[in-house]
Amino acid sequence: MKTAVITTGGLGTRLLTCTKANPKTMLPLYDKPFDNNNEPLLRPLIEIIFENLYDHGFRRFCIIVGTKTKNSVLQHMNPDMEFIKLLKKRNNQYDNRFVKALSKFYKKINKCDVSWISQNTPMGFGHALLAAKKFVGKNTFLLHAGDAYFPKYDFLPYFIKSHKKNNVSGTILLQHKKSLKGYGIAQIKKSYSYNIVFRVEEKPKKPLSNLAILPVYILEPIIFDALEKTKLGYNKELQVTDAIGTVMSWNHKIAAFNIKNKPWFDIGTTRQYYKALTYSYKQSIK
Repeated sequence: MKTAVITTGGLGTRLLTCTKANPKTMLPLYDKPFDNNNEPLLRPLIEIIFENLYDHGFRRFCIIVGTKTKNSVLQHMNPDMEFIKLLKKRNNQYDNRFVKALSKFYKKINKCDVSWISQNTPMGFGHALLAAKKFVGKNTFLLHAGDAYFPKYDFLPYFIKSHKKNNVSGTILLQHKKSLKGYGIAQIKKSYSYNIVFRVEEKPKKPLSNLAILPVYILEPIIFDALEKTKLGYNKELQVTDAIGTVMSWNHKIAAFNIKNKPWFDIGTTRQYYKALTYSYKQSIK
């Protein structure tokens, strides 16, 4: 699997005023030092997501950006060799660390096909995904929300393998949660060698299960047909969860992949961002 869609076009209103000119995905998190120096790196979430997907074989990226915040993402992701030259001229130990880290990042960017799509008015996760239809084409692809922080992606090879093995139209990432507020919910049942999804709901008032849908999916292109046939849902927006329901109504199978107790963070609120920042720092100094 080579194709990934990353959505970063939301307004991020719960993190204002920080997100007025920068999307949530540009918020910094700690990462392990690039070399033997004990000082951890600070990297924007979009860079962490990109590098982890790259390291697992992805080479085609469609990044959905908002028109008001796209410049900050573009400026960070586009290789800036003049900045590298400036750091090299300064020739101090801290700048040399950053030169190595940025050079490695730029090499990966240059080996990829990256497409940028501007979303003028955010109208939901599904609306953002629909903009990537032409780029995805007939390819199986991974959909990743730009505000979801996974400290480790060791689940990803198994996630991809299970989708291929089960021959389904989509595989959704799930996790048992005590507090289900703000999550899409899935109900599953055992079918042959995998768990099959038989019902999904976007942020229901009365959840019918404790299985939360996490914002990383593997999907077949039929999802775009479903998005075009799906009515606006929660918050009067087009939701991926509802489109997955449409796919299932067409008698296509959707599989479930439970990552159990693996940590991850939705950085959409100040409290969650603080938790992600604290966790990333502890991991970076281990």
